[in-house]
Amino acid sequence: MSGLWTPSGGQPPDQPPGDGDAGNEAAPSAEEIEALRAVHAKLVATPVEDVVANHALGIWQLALVHLGVITPPDETGTPPAPDLASAGLAIDAMAALVDGLGPRLGVHEEVLRDALTQAQMLFVEVSDPQTP
Repeated sequence: MSGLWTPSGGQPPDQPPGDGDAGNEAAPSAEEIEALRAVHAKLVATPVEDVVANHALGIWQLALVHLGVITPPDETGTPPAPDLASAGLAIDAMAALVDGLGPRLGVHEEVLRDALTQAQMLFVEVSDPQTP
């Protein structure tokens, strides 16, 4: 298990390297380093706006899961209860990306804005089931 990244390299400042779990990890093999380089090369070759858009869509899906609109009902046919606080946080996070980056998202901006609007409307519907 890897430790949390810290400025001191994963060890708490008062714990010298070699004490605790992080110091017992084996150094990566040449194959692991090469695999990491290959992954990084692929990431560098992918336009950043594509990566950000992919993450924004993941946040959108997270919102829909917490709204209970894409999770199938349980074995008795009961749909999942929405978690409005979690859904709201996910929607706000997506809005921060879409509104904050806007045209810098390139060709993804329109699709992400539409997805954000859809999530916001679903939030209102789920929050107030009496809304037509």
